Amino acid sequence: MADDLIMPKAAWYQRKLLWIVVLVVVVAVGGGAAWWVLKPSGTPEAEQVVDTQVFYVGLSRPVVFSVQAGNRDRLVQVEVQLMVRGSENESRTRRHLPLLESTLLTVFSRQSADNYLTAESKNMVRQEALNELNAELTDELGVPAIEKVLFTGIVMQ
Repeated sequence: MADDLIMPKAAWYQRKLLWIVVLVVVVAVGGGAAWWVLKPSGTPEAEQVVDTQVFYVGLSRPVVFSVQAGNRDRLVQVEVQLMVRGSENESRTRRHLPLLESTLLTVFSRQSADNYLTAESKNMVRQEALNELNAELTDELGVPAIEKVLFTGIVMQ
């Protein structure tokens, strides 16, 4: 009776081989399904290359203007650099420099002398100039091109 319960060696190897084959088939089917789901689509989407290179566009000369300081006028000279991203925005900005210089002169001259004394007030003037410049460029080109307005020198007399 005990001999009936023992599996012959040949049948044991066949079962082991069967399990290995089943395991290989399951892994192959799973890998194929994963490849099918994760494969790139047949039509490649146009990848947009974003030009993130930074360019600094300097004005040809400093912006010179007068401002009110109490009961007297003061003469202010501001050197400005415009930070843009991408060569296309750089060429757009360079092409419209006279318009941008005029806009900067308008923005700077309507400030008071106190706005050029502290760092916080200079940042407010910079932000206002950035908004005005981008509004002008949006009117002309349809897109804002300037990322930052940088003061590289301020002299007040």
